Amino acid sequence: MKIQFLGTSSGSPSVFRNVSATAIGFDKSKEWLLVDCGEGSQHQVLKSQYTAYHLGTICITHTHGDHCYGLPGLLASMSMSGRKAAVNLVAPKQVIEFVHNAIQLTDLSLGFDLHTHIIEALNNKLDFDDFAIEIIKLQHRVPSYGFKITEKCIPNKLRFNKLTQQGIPSGPHFNQLQRGFDVNFSGKLLSAKEYTYPSWRPRVIIVCGDNEKPALLKPYIAGVDVVVHEATFTQSDLHKVGIHTGHSDAKRVAEFAQQCQIPLLVLFHFSVRYHGVGQLDKLRQEAATYYDGQLLLAEDFESVSVAKHFSQQ
Repeated sequence: MKIQFLGTSSGSPSVFRNVSATAIGFDKSKEWLLVDCGEGSQHQVLKSQYTAYHLGTICITHTHGDHCYGLPGLLASMSMSGRKAAVNLVAPKQVIEFVHNAIQLTDLSLGFDLHTHIIEALNNKLDFDDFAIEIIKLQHRVPSYGFKITEKCIPNKLRFNKLTQQGIPSGPHFNQLQRGFDVNFSGKLLSAKEYTYPSWRPRVIIVCGDNEKPALLKPYIAGVDVVVHEATFTQSDLHKVGIHTGHSDAKRVAEFAQQCQIPLLVLFHFSVRYHGVGQLDKLRQEAATYYDGQLLLAEDFESVSVAKHFSQQ
């Protein structure tokens, strides 16, 4: 499971960073997930390890343009790449209306079905083949959301000790159990749940939209491996600009991460005032003062591999 940052700027792009877009890939699957799609995101995809053809799900955190203006162009390019499999779009109602209007007004014909999921109408959770998504309400100038993404399709391992102790020899039934199927053997029903266990604990990440209140994540934080959260300003700069922006500062996010003992905190969505060589130092120093865990301030195209925590039989 890997995260690659395709855009880490807040508001507008610069020569150093593009606006928000975060790619998430999964083991043994070419299909990937995109959280947010600011203007120019399809150009960022071209420079990444992913392809538009294999993009299966897009999640948009809120209606602001630096998070969604890139959608029509990316969808058009996905279609032109020859994609036929359906694509899921999870987004606020207004963003979905924006996409449908762009498709209609520009005479765009998609070569795949676009399955839209209006966030406001969802019951908090969506299940897809490779992952599940839980939706987190955040606080911003407009309704904003975070996505808790939990991997699925983890291969099973056999409880060999238990099988041996019960005198069950190896055979084709082992393969069936490992694939998650219950099987009949010598007149006995063998339950996959009883004789197998997941190879590793499901990896879990949270990717947030704009959010001035990190504490809203607290009910969702148990078992999370990585939290990706905006740190648009330092604390002093946020007070100069004004708290009306609805953004977080590095100190506020770091204090929350420390309180919850988050293993890895990734900060992104930086104001253009911090773009350029060495300009993130203020944000990094502020966050490191209040958080002693693993800290990353993401650069465009930087990747994070989420480690597996292997299960014991």
